[in-house]
Amino acid sequence: MNDPTSTQTIFLSGPAALARILAQDQPDTALWGPEEMRAVWQHQLQARIEEDLGTVRSLSSSSLRNEPEAAAFKDKSFSDLLHNSKPPLALLKLTKDFAKQMIKEAEDPQLKEIAAALYYASYAAGIARCNQRLGGMSEPELRGGFDWALGRVWLDERTKALIAEGAALLQRQ
Repeated sequence: MNDPTSTQTIFLSGPAALARILAQDQPDTALWGPEEMRAVWQHQLQARIEEDLGTVRSLSSSSLRNEPEAAAFKDKSFSDLLHNSKPPLALLKLTKDFAKQMIKEAEDPQLKEIAAALYYASYAAGIARCNQRLGGMSEPELRGGFDWALGRVWLDERTKALIAEGAALLQRQ
């Protein structure tokens, strides 16, 4: 994975390829039950964004991290970002890229689920709070992803409400 082109591959993947990656439901290999998944999700939401987003390796990650609007969120959590009434679009895009990278790199299917939930939550925040999509996924792909996320019993109600709002606004864009 030290080859710079291999670290960029996920960011060059088309929406259809990403949708296939995100569609992985592997309940037969599940090690954690809903309560453990809820705890892992809560841990991710409370993580400081600066630390996790600093690991993103994409063509645009440096410029997104250095956006002036991102400075106010240096010590904030993913929960603070996702549930802010006017989150910085640059940080939502970087969060989407972080989640995408984790989906690609995580070996555990349940960690991929956590990353996929973060991916769709950031997309929903972009739509609901910034009136913008964060990438090139089509409406049917996004709707399928939002439906998938809303079906996770371990996802907190606040994030489910954000995703439901994003899904409702999706058809208006």
